[in-house]
Amino acid sequence: MKILLLVLLIASIAGLLLVLVRQRLAWRGILTFLLHGVSAFALLYLVNTTGWVAGVQVPINPVTLTGVGLLGIPGLALVISLKMVGI
Repeated sequence: MKILLLVLLIASIAGLLLVLVRQRLAWRGILTFLLHGVSAFALLYLVNTTGWVAGVQVPINPVTLTGVGLLGIPGLALVISLKMVGI
């Protein structure tokens, strides 16, 4: 079973690389996604270290990192607003 999953992972990575090499538009989308995620992570760090939003400390755990990474800056605003409401 583990060998099957490893083969599937390698085939998926090879397919992704093939698509990326053949289409330039795919690179632009991935770079934009990464740029938004990195800027959101930087803002999350800034909010936690400086106390930019009064009284809000956003915990850095896999759930918040995934939300902020996938949604970008709107995800960070969502996490901060949920924290301020008390959820």
